[in-house]
Amino acid sequence: MLPDRQGLVRVRANIDGEVEIRAHLGEAVVPRQLIAITEGDEQIESLSVRKTSIVESILVKSGTEVTAGTTLMVVREVEED
Repeated sequence: MLPDRQGLVRVRANIDGEVEIRAHLGEAVVPRQLIAITEGDEQIESLSVRKTSIVESILVKSGTEVTAGTTLMVVREVEED
């Protein structure tokens, strides 16, 4: 998950499964904080950010079934001092 030129990062599911969104629009999230979980038939994927970020948009609701590669949310990395 690398940022684009505007510092936006598209958080994507890497497996097929049901999503649980744990972040809220406008929330500041930090590394290692779970922002989403995708639970497939045999796998569970926990997603977090690599740098402190602000949740800019959430594109799926908790409980939604997604396929691998689906963008779940967009975050903006925050410049740290």
